[in-house]
Parts: sequence; C-alpha cells; structure tokens
Amino acid sequence: MKKLVFVFVLLLMLNVFGVEIQKENINIIVNKTGNALIEESYFISFSDENELNLFKEKISDGISAEILNEFKLEIKSRIEENKGTVSFEEQDENKKIKLNYSSDKIFLMNKRVLFDEFTLNKDRFSFLLSENKTVFPENFSLRFVLPNESKSILTVPETKVFSKTTEFKGINSNEFSLSYLIEKKPEKIAIKKTQIEINVKENGFGFISEKYFFEFRNQEESEYFIEKAQNNGSSLLSWIAFDNRIFPHIKENEFDLKNASVEFVENGLENSFLQIIYENETPVFIEKKERQGRFVEWEFNLKKLNEFTSSGLIIFPENFFLEIILPLNAEIKETDLEERNGKVLMQGYKSTSKINIVYVIKENIAPAFNLSLVIQRIVSEKEASPIIAGIILLILVIVYLKKDSLTEKTENFIIKNSSIKKREQTEEIEIDE
Repeated sequence: MKKLVFVFVLLLMLNVFGVEIQKENINIIVNKTGNALIEESYFISFSDENELNLFKEKISDGISAEILNEFKLEIKSRIEENKGTVSFEEQDENKKIKLNYSSDKIFLMNKRVLFDEFTLNKDRFSFLLSENKTVFPENFSLRFVLPNESKSILTVPETKVFSKTTEFKGINSNEFSLSYLIEKKPEKIAIKKTQIEINVKENGFGFISEKYFFEFRNQEESEYFIEKAQNNGSSLLSWIAFDNRIFPHIKENEFDLKNASVEFVENGLENSFLQIIYENETPVFIEKKERQGRFVEWEFNLKKLNEFTSSGLIIFPENFFLEIILPLNAEIKETDLEERNGKVLMQGYKSTSKINIVYVIKENIAPAFNLSLVIQRIVSEKEASPIIAGIILLILVIVYLKKDSLTEKTENFIIKNSSIKKREQTEEIEIDE
C-alpha cells in the first residue's frame, strides 16, 4: 500500500502517467418513442502493471472526474454534458471506462398521420464538427440500434443496416444524417365543435341533424380524413367503426333510430364538417293526456338525452350546441333553457339533473277528421298492443268509408222519431176535446 502511494506521488510529481485512450465507441439503443440509452466506452492502456494497480486502488470507492484528471484522462459524456454513471471494466487485455446515461434528445420527431418520422438531432453531435464538416476522430465509432418497429432507414453517408443496427466510422463529410419511420394507428382528429339541431314535427317526432367540426392540424390530416370519408360514404356503421365519438346522440336506445345517413361537407381546413341526419322511432315531444281547453301541451322526452346522462346528471360537454326548432304554431309555455324565436337553445359545458321544455298548440273548435293523423298517432304509440292497434285501425277505416251512409241513416232516424212524437201529441189533444 505504501509502495503504491509512493509510486503515485512520484508519478504525479514527474507527470509521467502512461495511461492512454486507445479507442472510443458510442453505442446508442433507441426505443420506439425516440428515447435512447447511451453507452460511451473508452478503451485505455497502462504503461505497466503498477500503474494499473494504482488506478484500481484509486477508483476502489468510485470513479470521479478528479481521479480521471489525475491520470490525465479527459473523459466526459459527449452527447449529454455532465451526465452518466462511470464504471471500469477489465476483460483480459481489454480495459475500458464506460459512461452510461439516457437521453430524449437524440432524435427529433415529426408526427405524421400514419407514421412518426425520426431524424437525428445533429446538435447533439456537435463535438464531431470541424469547419462545418463532420469528422470522426481516428479509432472512433458511432453505433445505433434502432427499434424493431423502425422502417425506411436512411443513412448519410450510406452505411449497411443489419438487424436494425448501423455503425458509422471514419466519416469526413459535409453530410451526416440518420432517419427512420415508425408506423402507427392514426390518432383521432380533435373535434372543435358539435352542433345538434332537432326540427320538431307537429306529431312530436323530430328530424335530427348532427354536425361535427374537426380541428385539422395540417393539410395532410385533412386529406387523410377526406380519403376516409370517400371510403366510408354514407354508412353510419363504417363511421362508428372509424371513430366511436361519431354516432347519433339523440335517442332513447340503440333501436330508437331510422333513416340514418352520413355526409362529409368539405369546406377547407377550418369549416369542413361531418353531418349525420336521422329520425327516431319514438317522439321527441310527448303529448300530454290532460288538455287545458283548446290547448294541447307537448313535453320534452328526457329519454332522448340518455347518451348524455351519467349518475343521474345530464352533462353536455364543452363546445357542444343544441338547437330545438319547434313547430310554427307552437308557443313555449315553460323551459329552463334559452328561448329565441320559437327555438330552444343550449350550449355546453352544462351539467343539470333535469331539462324542462313544454310547448302548447291551440287546436281549432271543430277540427276536421284527419284519418292519416289518427293512424299516425296510433302507430307511434309504442305501449299499445299491435292487435289492439290493428282492431282500432280497422274500425276507423270502416267508419271513414261508411261515414256518408251512417250520416244519412242518423238523419232519417231523427226525422222519423220527431214526426212520430208530433203525431202522438196531436192525437192526444183530439181525445181531450
């Protein structure tokens, strides 16, 4: 021990350490997100066995920059300054100092619709620049192990790529680059606004339109969506499979839907939208059974908002707009939403336990018999038994077809009975005389 200390002091005083860096390798293992594990290896030689033993004695408690400087070894992390765990390895004739660390700045990522493009960040390799050229020192190599998912690997200068691994050596060039692609499932395009419009018919049913306005980040994303629109066409099922955020929202359940179609209206990056048009099997507004004189009241069917209901609350998201257009002859009686010119309006974000909309329609004193409207109301009544509905329809049809004959018989019956009563009264007067 004393001998080693003496040798170290003597060598330090004479500045005659014979430790040299013979070769340098940098291995970079990249994962699919572009982050990398880096290992810098410095292969060193010692002048003799004493110097090696002295070095191992000095680093027995860890390797520090001060110890390396004492042995005239200028070793520090090249790519990320002041980073890394330092270790010493000795295998037969190979003796090396290693620096291990990670970095998320090795590659620059450009997000595309169908893939991510990764390009080498040259700023991290500025230590290789000399007069605007990339110059590799003698006995220096740079090796990249790219992720298994990588495709279309391009290297400049051109080097061989084997099993996703490429190694650069002896470069002296104006150009130095490495790039590759990783395919991915397209991300969902942001929906910046949703508009739902319900046109209410006189029988309480609705004609519904939903418009989705998208936030296209660039022309490429817009072109990709247009291509999908051409493939999906007007098929609602195809659009739902493409993006599960796109579906009819105003319905009681999955069976409460008919005549659905989809259309993409192209109008530039800002104003293009996807539109779903559909109707329901059940009414949007339900006619109240109790009437107030000549006024018929219609109440909003809350079941239509089942898609927005969670834990007893009706929740409308941000950038959501609902517009309910009532029949022309309707008068709004009560609502807790904004009303304007015969319309009921709502804008999200909104959370509520109930939505109340009631409107009234004034009926004529003697409304004409309208068989088609009666049939429509009977057919729309979901709770009625099909058999009862059929019987009622049959009776109504018979009454309608025979109404002239029935009217004539009724009139004859009234006239006949009126005549008999008058004659009987006359006869009774004659007897009294």
